[in-house]
Amino acid sequence: MTINYKYANLLQAGSFGLNVLSNDDLEQIHLATLDVLWNIGLKVKSPKAREILGDSGCVIDERDEIAKIPPNLVEDAIQSTPATYRAHAIDPENDYVAGGKKTGFVNFGEAAALMDPRTRKVRAATRKDVDDSVRFIDTLENMIGWERPLTPCDLDEDMASIYNSHSFFTHSSKHGFLGIYTVEHFRATVQMGAVIAGGEDKLRHSPLFTCSADPVSPLILSKDATDVLIESCRFGIPIKINGLGMAGGTTCVDLASTLVTHNAEVLGSITLGQLVRKGAPMVYGSSTSMMDLRTTLVAMGAPEMAMISAAVAKLAQFYKIPSWVGGG
Repeated sequence: MTINYKYANLLQAGSFGLNVLSNDDLEQIHLATLDVLWNIGLKVKSPKAREILGDSGCVIDERDEIAKIPPNLVEDAIQSTPATYRAHAIDPENDYVAGGKKTGFVNFGEAAALMDPRTRKVRAATRKDVDDSVRFIDTLENMIGWERPLTPCDLDEDMASIYNSHSFFTHSSKHGFLGIYTVEHFRATVQMGAVIAGGEDKLRHSPLFTCSADPVSPLILSKDATDVLIESCRFGIPIKINGLGMAGGTTCVDLASTLVTHNAEVLGSITLGQLVRKGAPMVYGSSTSMMDLRTTLVAMGAPEMAMISAAVAKLAQFYKIPSWVGGG
């Protein structure tokens, strides 16, 4: 690399970029989020989570399952969340260090149907399709890991995440981003991972997968996802907090207000995780988009999703927390 000392004191852009929020914008979103978390709070469905939050200074309304989180706890959690973490791969040559402004790519998930590559007709996904997806994505050099892209519909729905984990450990050489929906499934996945890593202690030191916990907009932390978050942080497995708001449906129609709701859900979850285990690796995630007015379903890939994702990445950089955003 050649350094041009003539411009040593200037910040230059070497390529086109998108800068959607100023530092003042970020500060205003942050302050509004602190106000929401303290004066409105989150509906926390997990009794275990409400107990942890209550013991740490939050105001808990057990009847309505509301937790109001004081600003100092949120600020402390932001500071204690690592700015980076190593996504350990089954083959160490495929390790990826997340954080800062570094960008890596992973496939999107999780579909129940696919276009058959031979007949070109849409059909339900099967276990074989999941296996094929793992092997296919494993060959793609620009993919830093594997996220479960399909739900195997030839299995009982309750076993889908277990099979996805099994398929990943069997066929991948990369890091796994796994949607695990119950504590029992998390523990089963840890047992599988420990076999590959050479024991639970080695898996704890070099986690081969990252979990996901998805808040429910507006401002709800569901029981199963929150309990998985708690177990993940206790064990030492990284966890992605993936907001799934729908502007105009489950959040406000304007994007700025949607960002505040999304930020409150994610920061509330991160605060809980850091109260469970200070320094636990966590990821600021987003699949938030707009509502399609024709279908009332989420419009994945809409221009508004790109705008929200760019803003979320900027917020994560503001907090110095690794981010994950949907591209649609």
